[in-house]
Amino acid sequence: MITNDFAYHAPTDLDGVVAALSAASGAAVVLGGGTMLVPDMTHGKTVADVVVDLSRAGLSGITSEGGAVVVGATTTYARLLSDPRAGTLAPLLRRVADGVTGGPQIRNKGTIGGSACYANPSSEVPAALVALDARLRLASAGGVREVAAADFFTGAFATARRPDEVLAAVTLPAPTGVRPGYTKLKLAESSWPIATAACVPGQDGGLRVAVGAVAATPLLVTLDPPGAGVADPAWRAHVREVVGAALDEPWSDVLADGEYRRRVAPVVAARAVADALEAEGES
Repeated sequence: MITNDFAYHAPTDLDGVVAALSAASGAAVVLGGGTMLVPDMTHGKTVADVVVDLSRAGLSGITSEGGAVVVGATTTYARLLSDPRAGTLAPLLRRVADGVTGGPQIRNKGTIGGSACYANPSSEVPAALVALDARLRLASAGGVREVAAADFFTGAFATARRPDEVLAAVTLPAPTGVRPGYTKLKLAESSWPIATAACVPGQDGGLRVAVGAVAATPLLVTLDPPGAGVADPAWRAHVREVVGAALDEPWSDVLADGEYRRRVAPVVAARAVADALEAEGES
């Protein structure tokens, strides 16, 4: 039960959301799907004077815009799974959504934007956005700005979003038509991941590999495609070496300590790369 009083706003468009945040006196929070915020408020971990609800603001959906793909901030995992365009326009996010556990209540209420803004190191979404070289569109009374995903996540549960800003959408580069590689390691079906990895083609012909849940922010490495093929043991060892060397400060929590994550991160990354390249070879 939430015990403190707060003002509640449910604007019907983005302008109304921005105005509500601009006018807020005291601590304001933005409510997306509520899968994390509501429990935090219930348990007293978050205390807000103003709650701005995005559910009526029309910020959901997947569209093409000037060659890019725009995913509204309140697009749910269920929407990614049900929208027939998602498999073509946002295949990696669709794969992430397909692996989300927690039952229908999480898939139906959890949102891409909410997961990004919560910035839980163990969430699947931040690393996927970094791999995709996504840009996060932030709106405030002062205007709109876009922040690269690699710069948006600044620490554990910390982002570049200012208190007066709302995440309106995530923009992705035009899809390449190549299936991304994606994998994750979990202790149990219902637990948060211990490590995730996503692999997509880079603009220079190389590979972008983002590893999540192993550090406070997603770890990004770039690789050249294997000359001898994805099954080459030496190349797979190279992938593991590059990822292991890049992981300076591994993340620890109740699921796993940092040293365990340091050991498994290179293996999970190599699996994601193999998944991407093997799929490309089959196409």
